[in-house]
Amino acid sequence: MQKKPYLIATASDKKYGDFLIEEWLESILKNVNLTKIQIFVLDYGLTKAQKYYLENHDVIVYPCKRDGHVVNIRFRDLHNFLVQNYYEQILTCDGGDIIFQDDISHLFEENKNEYRAVCEDLAPFFDYFINSDYFYKEDLKDIKETLLLKRMINAGFVLAPYEKMKHLCEVLVSKTKDATKFGPDQILVNYVLHKEGFIMLPTKYNFVPVTSLTEFYIQNSIFYDKDGNIIPVVHNAGNLDFLRPIENFGYNKDHNILKEDVLKTLRTFYSSLYVINKPKKEIMIISKKVENFFNSVKENITEEQKKQFLNIVKSIESITKKK
Repeated sequence: MQKKPYLIATASDKKYGDFLIEEWLESILKNVNLTKIQIFVLDYGLTKAQKYYLENHDVIVYPCKRDGHVVNIRFRDLHNFLVQNYYEQILTCDGGDIIFQDDISHLFEENKNEYRAVCEDLAPFFDYFINSDYFYKEDLKDIKETLLLKRMINAGFVLAPYEKMKHLCEVLVSKTKDATKFGPDQILVNYVLHKEGFIMLPTKYNFVPVTSLTEFYIQNSIFYDKDGNIIPVVHNAGNLDFLRPIENFGYNKDHNILKEDVLKTLRTFYSSLYVINKPKKEIMIISKKVENFFNSVKENITEEQKKQFLNIVKSIESITKKK
């Protein structure tokens, strides 16, 4: 069989393996023209059954050592694979919270010499964590200056030619101080793309409901924009499940229930952080509280912790209302 020139790469473990198979992969197989595209999964602990299913659907499964946060070490392991395997164009994307509703194969044929990615309409709080806990001191000034007043690129869907993708991976590996922390990948993807240039894709190719200003609706489990067009790539982003605005997210029937209260609250939260020229010291203090909150709750969340998060949101809202 002739090797395909393009690659869609993601990463997963057994926790997200079923979603990867039943929603992520299924949506690709149903909607994306794979004539020239190979699917590739970095394996951070998939079950034997999950690996068997993937491999029997022409997916390359690449075993990896899980010695850090997957969002960071996936770039190291993707680089290791690419050193030994050439592909003209590589799309790296999340595998646990993305579905494909329409064909995206044409993106591999357009702007083939450039990075391509989607910018957020509302900037999450990641940019407030550019500090020595995450990055080396010698890099902090350059990272901060490069990202000053820049729109936030979502790192969950990045397309690039071979050499640029390898370079991106190398930068993420060399400049990440602590690969066990959540967040450095987002900052460094932004750093590289803003520093070296990129093509900004339309929002519909990485549509994040909570940070997009594009109005949408859900009908029969399918996401549409306000004009009735199917949204090609939907990304139900959020570090914790209760922060994801779509309940029972997925591609097949009886999925995708909009949690309007969560959507409204988080849009208010991100809108507040998006406002510039606010008291820097106060914002930094509260942003640190947000960071500590996420580090403390990890995957288990109680009702009291939800209230704690909402109180932090209210604190940020009060600051942004100050004159």
